[in-house]
Amino acid sequence: MFNAIIVDDEKPALDILRPLLEKTGQICVVGAFQRGADALAKIQSLKPDVVFLDIEMPDMSGLDLAEKIIDTGSDIEIVFVTAYDKYAFEAFRVNAIDYILKPFSSDDIARAIARLKKVKPLPAVSQIPADKGRIYCFGRLAVYGAGCREAVKWRTSKAEELFAFMLQNLNSKVAKWKITQVLWPEYETERQLNTYLYTTIYKVKKTLSSADIKFDFTVINGSYKMELPDVYIDVVEFEAITDAEITLPAASVESYKKALSLYKGNYLEENEYHWSQSKAEEYSKRYCNLVSEFAKYYATRTDYANAEKILREALRKAPLDDNLNEMLLKLFLMKRDKASLVMNYKKIKELYEAELGIAPNAAMQDLFDRAFEL
Repeated sequence: MFNAIIVDDEKPALDILRPLLEKTGQICVVGAFQRGADALAKIQSLKPDVVFLDIEMPDMSGLDLAEKIIDTGSDIEIVFVTAYDKYAFEAFRVNAIDYILKPFSSDDIARAIARLKKVKPLPAVSQIPADKGRIYCFGRLAVYGAGCREAVKWRTSKAEELFAFMLQNLNSKVAKWKITQVLWPEYETERQLNTYLYTTIYKVKKTLSSADIKFDFTVINGSYKMELPDVYIDVVEFEAITDAEITLPAASVESYKKALSLYKGNYLEENEYHWSQSKAEEYSKRYCNLVSEFAKYYATRTDYANAEKILREALRKAPLDDNLNEMLLKLFLMKRDKASLVMNYKKIKELYEAELGIAPNAAMQDLFDRAFEL
């Protein structure tokens, strides 16, 4: 089932659209908003798969809201629902998957869902097990108890960080000195460190127990070990899919699409833990490699629209990745789309100079020069 939010400044429209979506049995509406700003504020916590947007709204137009949603780097699809057909061109410029005119019907909804399923794999039941806790690490750490829709609230930021650190070292022994050095580098005395560590472990255990999440937190010869025997973890599934060399025969496409859908953002990016950077780079490399293979897969089938879509989505998460930027420029060259190649090269050049103080690499510069041969 897909999670959706709907945004329309007219409450009667929300009241009509919500039951139409939920009646399909394929959409769960996790939020309904009359103001674009309110919807945007809840995007990260609700993690919708798709947003159904009105276009003409007083505080923020649906087109502006769609661009802001895209800028968050979230893998969210957009469906516009409006009384006006004059915005169709602008709507598809932000990669909307459908444009529904009011008054809408169940056939309109069915068409939108069919298009959604083509670009985003339907989450499997096993992905959201009702009888297990769930932990999501891509983007921001979010921990859910069995059957709960609200993420657990940590008693302190240090309790959340200790849990995240032990989660990264799941099923492994971690020396006490290493834990305290990572979490409390400013303290030196054994007594202070022991007090903070024991108190924080207690808070972690209390939070997990209150969420009915099964765990084992043990001490072995001065080291600590955390186990989560019956919990779904997104990074574990992502690793399982991407561990082997990536190949894309038809039989593997859906599995790899699932891995792409899991990668909602960089690993623990919003938590900003310095110790997670190495793991974040590892996952980012796996994700970019997978995107690269998908782009090649689509391009060899002359499905340039999907190749461009997947590259653009990835570049929102990794805008400075040389390989992905180069592939996007190559794609425009293959399509003989001179205008897009030149425009995107200039954007890449500005970004590289602003963020890195360097010019794009020689391969990208060569692609730019070749644009003028088209």
